[in-house]
Amino acid sequence: MGILKDKLLSNEFVITAELCPPKGADIASFVQKAHLLKGKVDAVNVTDNQRAIMRLSSLVAAHILRREGVEPIYQLICRDKNRI
Repeated sequence: MGILKDKLLSNEFVITAELCPPKGADIASFVQKAHLLKGKVDAVNVTDNQRAIMRLSSLVAAHILRREGVEPIYQLICRDKNRI
């Protein structure tokens, strides 16, 4: 996968979408939404710590997207995190 990188390097128009990780461990709905976006967008941004509500890790969500053939944009923020 490198569609996003290739398009950015060649100054092509890029379409991305945002997909929020689920609040629990059930990823069925997340995967279903990913399949709806597949082939329609160049990459999917996976938000991290959205609205400061506990959700599935954005790293895990990005891995699931790759596994499903969707190019992820892994987002990581440090707000509301501590050293633990």
